[in-house]
Amino acid sequence: MDKQLYEQHYWSLYADFLDMFQTVKYKGYNLAFFCHFRSLISKNDSLFNRLGNPSLTSNLNHTRQSGVEIQEKFNEFLTNYPIKERKSKPGPVAYHDVYHLLRLPQEQFHRMKSILLLEKSNRKRTSNDRTIPIHYLQDYMNEPNLENNIQQVNKTTNKIMKSNRHHPLIHPAFKQRLLEQFEIIIKRINESEDFFQKVKPSCLVVASTHYPQSRTLVVVARKYGIPTICMQHGIISSEFGYLPKVAQVDAVYGEFEKQWFQSKSVKPNGLEIVGHPRFDLLEKGAGMSKQNFNKKLKLSPKKKTILIVVRGKNQLNDWRQFITRLNRLGNYNLVLRDYPNNAKHPLINEFPNLKSTKGIPLYDVIHHVDTVVVYSSTVALESMLAQKQVFILNRPFPGYSGYFDKLGELVHQNPKPLARTVHQYFMKDKKTKKISRKQVEFLNEAYPNQGNSSGVRLNKLIERLTDGKGR
Repeated sequence: MDKQLYEQHYWSLYADFLDMFQTVKYKGYNLAFFCHFRSLISKNDSLFNRLGNPSLTSNLNHTRQSGVEIQEKFNEFLTNYPIKERKSKPGPVAYHDVYHLLRLPQEQFHRMKSILLLEKSNRKRTSNDRTIPIHYLQDYMNEPNLENNIQQVNKTTNKIMKSNRHHPLIHPAFKQRLLEQFEIIIKRINESEDFFQKVKPSCLVVASTHYPQSRTLVVVARKYGIPTICMQHGIISSEFGYLPKVAQVDAVYGEFEKQWFQSKSVKPNGLEIVGHPRFDLLEKGAGMSKQNFNKKLKLSPKKKTILIVVRGKNQLNDWRQFITRLNRLGNYNLVLRDYPNNAKHPLINEFPNLKSTKGIPLYDVIHHVDTVVVYSSTVALESMLAQKQVFILNRPFPGYSGYFDKLGELVHQNPKPLARTVHQYFMKDKKTKKISRKQVEFLNEAYPNQGNSSGVRLNKLIERLTDGKGR
């Protein structure tokens, strides 16, 4: 697959989409800018399989587009909703969660007067939010003509799709997904306006602006002069998941993100190095003892333990080759962390010395292993923060940001040399292994220690944005 062509086609399709549906509006909002574009192109669609095909170029209105051009379109769109200075600081800090991406520890909510803003699909409370006042956005609505408005938008949308029926985007599945997203957005505009008028939060913190539920909330907040912060919920591995930037400030992990976003036409004052408060929990150590960990997973305390982190069946054959070669080289305890970790992973059945960590908190697992081998995942950064040596299996893929490139020989595309590198790490003569210099240098840029916890830094950012002076 031509990686560069794939990326150009993706962003060109996005540009075509924004232009094609620019006249679909509700209450003055251009609805196309609120959509989650990536989910409009399903992996099951023939279009998805054509993204790396040169023949697609001639069917597009835009060509050679990149994330930069899309961000610039959003920069222009957001000028319609200038950030206003507020004369007062009413209301609590509202934290909005979508798809369980917020993941803030309980103490973060108690640092300031806070409320948790959830979707009704997230009704199940976790131990972290039992003492936090919860508001459901679906409880806010002040629009008696909602259904008529939705039907009017549908009519306009269908007319556009009919006149562009030969464009690669336009097919039955796309039509259904788009109409569904427009309905979600229309409802969220009304819910957001009603919520902001009644609750008057001093600041809005969201887990992501990638999805229509949260992106709409953020844009409407600008209309009411409410400052917005978007947390970075994971490493920027693929640019498709983090562009465009929409919130007033994105709270990022480190210098990599600041430089990367700025290279995509994001202004420096829209970025702040904060980290993530959930990573603060790594300093607390493990919640279970090493002895109980070994006992639960039936691990030998005399062997080194290696954590292997996979994502479902992605790169399944690569991981099979890695484990096979590692078992030939040495005798190790191997434990597996699967995302989304819903069922027994097929590799567990193939390798008797590979144990599933399902049911054990991730940070407990990280603290009790000797090293971590992982795909391009946030777990790699979390493991480094826990002072664990990390090795990464990372084949190039469309949209890759280059996040791990500076780790050099700690990153491998081929599973067999990766296994040899991991084995050689344990063959060093020194009893206490030092974290590689490459990893230390990487971490200094990826997650700099600024003297305060991430929770404190987030709090200071909120205070600065709500002090009436803005940024």
